[in-house]
Amino acid sequence: MRRSFAAPVQVRMADYIYTMEIRLTPDQQRGVTLVQDVARNAGMNIYLTGGAVRDIISGFPIRDLDFTVQGNPIKLQKELEKAGARVSAADEDTKTLHLLLPGNVRAELSMARTERYEKTGKPPVVTPATILDDLRRRDFTVNAMALSLNPGSRGLLMDPFNGAADHALFGPLPLAA
Repeated sequence: MRRSFAAPVQVRMADYIYTMEIRLTPDQQRGVTLVQDVARNAGMNIYLTGGAVRDIISGFPIRDLDFTVQGNPIKLQKELEKAGARVSAADEDTKTLHLLLPGNVRAELSMARTERYEKTGKPPVVTPATILDDLRRRDFTVNAMALSLNPGSRGLLMDPFNGAADHALFGPLPLAA
């Protein structure tokens, strides 16, 4: 019996990098490039995450940039400062840097992590994790999205909990009064 095989199907991903670039201000674009380059030079995978991705998709103004790296961002502090960023705070427990990038762009650079609460009212036990594990710990599906800034996957939207569809169905999150 003779079988015929179809040619491989080419799957096209949505290009969220284009959407990001038209939605960010020029100062925010320069900030993304600065943080992305420092993380890449250190060999860390980097993602734009959380509210920044939600706001890019929804069309809302992007107030600040949230980045997540697979690695310890505290190790990037000196290189970020050399590149023009100002570190306004560093949290050793969660491995998070709060940054002011050139052009007065606010940003947060966090380690991909899991959090385990051993006792009520006590801080969580934080451990390094993959980006997917980090997205799993987030509060809402629309905040559990990441946009890859890595070579080979740049522009790939990671949306393991279908946050983009939830946003399309239910609209923006209500603001607390």
